[in-house]
Amino acid sequence: MNCEKFDGSYILLGPSSVVIINGEVEILGFDINKKINKKIIVPIGRSIPIKANNACLNINPSSKNIVKVESKTNEIFEKIYNEIFEKRKILIIGPTDSGKSTLAAFLINRFYSKGIRAKIMSADLGQNEVYCPTFVSTAEIDPPYIPGWKGSIANVKSCFVGDISSFHNKQKYIECIEKLGKDDNLIIDTDGLVNEEAIKLKLSLIQNIDIDAVISIDLNYEITNLNNIKIIQVNKLFNKEKSRYERKENRDRLISQCILSSRKRIINLNEINITNKENLFPGSIAGIESPDGNQYFGLIYKIINDNAVLITEYDSKINRIEVGKLTLNINNYKNLIESL
Repeated sequence: MNCEKFDGSYILLGPSSVVIINGEVEILGFDINKKINKKIIVPIGRSIPIKANNACLNINPSSKNIVKVESKTNEIFEKIYNEIFEKRKILIIGPTDSGKSTLAAFLINRFYSKGIRAKIMSADLGQNEVYCPTFVSTAEIDPPYIPGWKGSIANVKSCFVGDISSFHNKQKYIECIEKLGKDDNLIIDTDGLVNEEAIKLKLSLIQNIDIDAVISIDLNYEITNLNNIKIIQVNKLFNKEKSRYERKENRDRLISQCILSSRKRIINLNEINITNKENLFPGSIAGIESPDGNQYFGLIYKIINDNAVLITEYDSKINRIEVGKLTLNINNYKNLIESL
């Protein structure tokens, strides 16, 4: 297999893949070499910092996807890790595109390298890359964890909020984080809402799930007076910001991925407990609850009399269907659904 030599700090641009032929590379805090024998995927819309140590790499689609930089990102991340390495439940707060997800990935990978298996929680309802938009989700990792790469996560657990904004259903948002946030060794990646009310909403989680560290990225609001809580304040980690159109495009792509991993299922609406039935329309996103309480992605495709065509990956007994407030334009996904 052909490869090129790399040494120093780089940014790897998605969509791309990299295979290590020789040498060593640090990818988001995780040291990897050819013995690990794993293809690393960087999804579309993502860029990740890597540090190569005289490494021979095979990069697809081309070496144009890797750019050498004079960056101190890894050093900044390492400094943050050294300040919180004894902490076991870490909340990250910051505006959109400030580097929250990338920092969360670095910390999880670094913990893993030190023998601590931390989980990731995505509490970004509009851009949930662990599971699907409108959900809060947790997952174990298969390192190196890279945001958006489903091959780097396992054992996903999800709770349905039903909207792309935490402000539209604050109570359920908090309930979902509390439900999934009971375990130690957890990194919580939140959404980009950072007005005073939104920050206070996130900080209200501290006592309920025993958070012991808060990382504040580029906030105008000063976080103080949190007894026995480690507070780290850092500047914005990356300068590039996505436009609203780019964020919507990314959300549509994430929803399409959820549809592609699903199948059609016909259900009798009279035989199932349905929460928020008044929101039940073709195009409604729903949480399909299993008997153990986990909730799965569901999309109402068609309603015919008392039956509905449901798009979901879940194929066992349905305990309850919770219908959200978000309704998709079903025509935008029709070809995708008909291919299932």
